[in-house]
Amino acid sequence: MDARVVCVPWKGPVTGGRLNYQEAPVIPPELYQARTEALLQAGSAFDALVLYADKEHFSNLEYLTGYDPRYEECLYILRPGELPRLVLGNEGMGQAQCVTAPHEKILCQLFSPMGQPRGTSSTLSEIFQSAGLGTGSKVGLLGWKGFTPLDGPDCRQMFEVPAFLADTLRALGCELENANGLLMDSASGLRAVHEPEELILAELASAKASRKVWDFIAALRPGVTELDASAHLSIDGEPCPTYPNICFRGKGILSPTPHTVLEQGSQIAFGMGYRYAQIHRVGFYVRDREELERRYPGVYDGLLSRYFLALCAWYEALALDATGGEVWEAVRAVVDDFGTFGVVLNPGHLIHTEEWMNSPFSQGGTTPLRSGMMLQCDFTARPAAFGGVGVHVEDGVILADPSARAAIQAMAPECYGRMLERQKFMRSVLGIQIRDEVLPTSDLCGMLHPFLSGPSVVLAKKQFQFP
Repeated sequence: MDARVVCVPWKGPVTGGRLNYQEAPVIPPELYQARTEALLQAGSAFDALVLYADKEHFSNLEYLTGYDPRYEECLYILRPGELPRLVLGNEGMGQAQCVTAPHEKILCQLFSPMGQPRGTSSTLSEIFQSAGLGTGSKVGLLGWKGFTPLDGPDCRQMFEVPAFLADTLRALGCELENANGLLMDSASGLRAVHEPEELILAELASAKASRKVWDFIAALRPGVTELDASAHLSIDGEPCPTYPNICFRGKGILSPTPHTVLEQGSQIAFGMGYRYAQIHRVGFYVRDREELERRYPGVYDGLLSRYFLALCAWYEALALDATGGEVWEAVRAVVDDFGTFGVVLNPGHLIHTEEWMNSPFSQGGTTPLRSGMMLQCDFTARPAAFGGVGVHVEDGVILADPSARAAIQAMAPECYGRMLERQKFMRSVLGIQIRDEVLPTSDLCGMLHPFLSGPSVVLAKKQFQFP
C-alpha cells in the first residue's frame, strides 16, 4: 500500500452557481489588428504570408480575424503595409461579415463545395497575382502543422495544405516555406501566449465543460448505453474542439453508440470540451477499493496511486520560467520510465481553440513556461504489467503573472474568484501545492476518482484531509 496517497470524501465541483457570461470578453478589432501586425513583424523575412483554413483547421485564421470557416475553405493573404485579403467561397462572403478588423473580401468559388455556382469569380492564380505574388516572391505558407527534421530532411518545404494551393503558388514562381511556427511554435509562436481576454474565455469554457463531465459521471448507471449517457453532457451551441468521446469498453476514443452498454467493473473512457478546454477521464467503474482489488489486483497502488503522484508532480513543477523539460522530468521521476508505465505521448500540452496546439513538455525541452500560456495536464498511463488497463486525467490551467492576474480580476472578478477557490482546494484538500501563477480553470483539476461507480471520493496526499 502506498502510504502517501489516501481517499478523501468529495462533494462535487469546487465552484458552483451559474456562469456569468457577461464577463466573457469580446475581442475588439484593434486586438485582431495588433495580432496581424505582430505576425507580419515576426514573418518579416517573407514578402507575403498566406494562411489556409477550413472547418477543422480554423485556429490560426480565427486568432487573426475572429472568423471560423465552418462550411468552406478560405485564405488570408497578408503583405506588409497592405489591407489583408480574405479569400472566400460563395457562402463565406456572407458569413464573414463577423470580421471586424479592416480587410478586403475576395470571392474565389474554388473554395465552395462541389455543385455550387462557379464561373463568376477570379481564379486562385489571378487572386495571387493581384496580390503581387509572382516570380521570386518569398511566401510563408500556414495551415495547421509545422514539421521538424525528424519528419523529413526538407521540413521547411513540407506542406499540409491542399496540393492545389501550393501548386498554384509554385506555378507563379513563388518560393514557399512552411511558416506555421510563427503562430504555433511552443517557444516563439504568437499563439503560445494569450491576452487576459482569452484567458478569461478559457476559464469559462473549462468551468462549463468540467461541470458537464461531472454531471455525466454522477448519472452513470449499469445498463445505460453510451448514447443515452452522452445526453448528460448537455452540450450547448458553443463549438467543441473534438467530438464527445465515450467508450464503455475502456479503450478507444469513439463517438457514443446506441449499442454499447455500461457494465459494472468495466474500464471506461469519456470526455468532452469546448474551445479553449478539454476534460477527459479513463478509469474503473467500480464501487470501492474492495471491488477494484478483486477485479484489478494491484491497480490501486501500482497504477492509480502512482499516477496521482505523477499528477501532483506535474502541477507542482509548473512555474513561470520553468522549462517544459523540467516538468517532463518531474513526472518521469515519479513513474521511473514512461514506456514501462505506459505513457506514450507528452505529459501535457498547449491548448487554444483547437484541443492540442503544440507541447513544450518533452525530454530535455528548453521552452520556458510564460505568463499567458494555456496548459493541459494530459497523459494516459497503460502499463503492460496490468494488462493494458489505464488511467487518464485531463484538465486545464493558465499561467498568469501578477500583472495578468490583476487584469483578469479587474475584467472578470467572478472568473478570477473561481480560480482562487480551485487553488485553495488543490492545496488544502488534495495536497497539490501549486504556485500562485498557476490558475486552475477546471472544477475537476487534480482530481482522480478511483471508483467511478462510487465517485464521492478522490485521491489526495495523506497529510491533507477535509477540514
